[in-house]
Amino acid sequence: MFCRMNRLQIGLALLLGVAIASEPLVAIAQQYRPPRRGIPTRREGAGTRSPSDRCMVGQLPLVGITPSDNFSLTTAQKPVFFWFVPGTNATTAEFRLLDRTDQVLYSSTVKIAGTPGVVSVPLPTPIANQMTVGKDYIWQLSLQCSTTDPSKNTFVEGLVQRTVPSAILTQTLAASRTPRDKATVYADAGIWHEAIATLAAQRCSQPNDATLRTSWQTLLRSVALDRYIDVPLTRSCEAINP
Repeated sequence: MFCRMNRLQIGLALLLGVAIASEPLVAIAQQYRPPRRGIPTRREGAGTRSPSDRCMVGQLPLVGITPSDNFSLTTAQKPVFFWFVPGTNATTAEFRLLDRTDQVLYSSTVKIAGTPGVVSVPLPTPIANQMTVGKDYIWQLSLQCSTTDPSKNTFVEGLVQRTVPSAILTQTLAASRTPRDKATVYADAGIWHEAIATLAAQRCSQPNDATLRTSWQTLLRSVALDRYIDVPLTRSCEAINP
């Protein structure tokens, strides 16, 4: 009997191992694993703010939806950038991409609705193609709070680098069965822009999916953005094109 029980236990263990191995990647939490580098920059908004300055309201500041060191990788020809924009009287923001010599490669005006929410901006493919693989570029988002005093324009900035996916990453993505699986693969590989854009696109198309909502919350928690896990994405959905 002792030997039979052992064989039964072994058989059950093998079956359990096969079952776990066959689970879709979405069952694995969307934990972002950062690449081994990064120059910390300001993720939350900077700029002067006096008691009479009512450009922004609420407890949550302007913040980039990025890893905590504000360094991110992309493999996309049209990477998407995300920010949380608080309630504000500003009607527009300015998005810029610069090289390390502060030369502006791209600039665009972003319409702001005034209510809190996640805003996203895709970088046009021709501009992304100008980014040299392996080199850092600076992105900036500035709320246009004042047209006469730029010091009142709260801003955030960070670093982005274009990279080429490895053969293993390419193979793993090809084997992924769903976009949620792909988001997990990207997050595990440290490719932030595609991880968040892929997951955000799914949330926009399936806003009531509880599993997607949990995956989104897990991804944001993994980069210490717990306060923003329930912020609505509706202001981003039109711009998302991962």
